[in-house]
Amino acid sequence: MKRPVRNILIAVLVIAIVITFHTVRRNSIMRGLETIIVGNQKECLLSVADVDSLIMEAYPTLKEEDIKNVDCDGVEKMLEAHPYIEEASVGMTTGGKMKTEVTPAIPVVRLFYQGNEYYLSYNGRCLPLAARHYRHIIVGNVESEEPQLHNITALNLADTSNHKQPESLMKIWKMATFLHDNSQYDDVFDQICIDESGDICIVPKLGDMTVVVGDTNDLDKKFENLWAFFEQGISQTGWDTYSVINLKYRDQVVCTKRKR
Repeated sequence: MKRPVRNILIAVLVIAIVITFHTVRRNSIMRGLETIIVGNQKECLLSVADVDSLIMEAYPTLKEEDIKNVDCDGVEKMLEAHPYIEEASVGMTTGGKMKTEVTPAIPVVRLFYQGNEYYLSYNGRCLPLAARHYRHIIVGNVESEEPQLHNITALNLADTSNHKQPESLMKIWKMATFLHDNSQYDDVFDQICIDESGDICIVPKLGDMTVVVGDTNDLDKKFENLWAFFEQGISQTGWDTYSVINLKYRDQVVCTKRKR
């Protein structure tokens, strides 16, 4: 047999095998779920089991469906509508399983605001509290008065086109994400608040003092100065020497001694 004819026959055979494989696969019953949570699962509010439960609650007969009838797009949209999920990608593996990759929302502060509790996520979303998988993270609250928000979970603080974002929540979110990105600082503090004058204040886990940060400008420099003071000052005098440490003034750390 001439080589060109043989090559054509081989190509036709390969195509026939591929078509047969896909036809058999599409008419096969689903073989289960393969779910992956992207990133550090210790930081998110959902587990793999939670994601699988969401899928099966929305599609109870899913595991009995032929692969060709599985609505991957529908599952993807359903998952992305969940407040604890940022993105979802759903498809079928060659082995007949539904493969789901979920990018979860990462809470960075537990917020007490206008009489309710929420999580603020790293991406600027206001999330309802989780019934399960409680996250022990820094707490935030607002002492200054602001207009009542009626749909706080619809907020997207990362939306730079919205110039009417709640100022206090923006400050708490920026402060919390800064601490999250700098774990050496995050481990030291357990509370962020906006005081009556609108200043950001943070409270260390040790001692009984308040650190007045002011606004979110120059946070890197402010915390470099604070850390130098902690290492050179607090380590010598003790955590109970000062009641207030003020970082509002440029390149300065102004301290108020505790009254004895």
